[in-house]
Amino acid sequence: STNEAESIEHGSHMVAEGHDMRSLVYSFLDEWLYNFAIEDFVANAITIEEINLDKWTVVSSGKGEVMDINRHPQGMEVKAITYSGMRIDEKKGRVDIYVVVDI
Repeated sequence: STNEAESIEHGSHMVAEGHDMRSLVYSFLDEWLYNFAIEDFVANAITIEEINLDKWTVVSSGKGEVMDINRHPQGMEVKAITYSGMRIDEKKGRVDIYVVVDI
């Protein structure tokens, strides 16, 4: 069972930058992956606070907790985000993004 001391909620804030949509998506995902690698932060909710397509920036924040191997069993580890196979399909009212990760 999980007690409250083990699941203290944390927050994190990210700013990602690119030079086009593909590089912005890559940067956004890479920033969150890097945050996990350095801070052991596991986000359970990420909010996009601002997207600026003139400057190719995205500001986001996440809520979650610190990784605890006893509570967060690991399967495959994502080692890197890749451009390989990345697809961005813009449709009316939505954008579908497909990304292949290196495991």
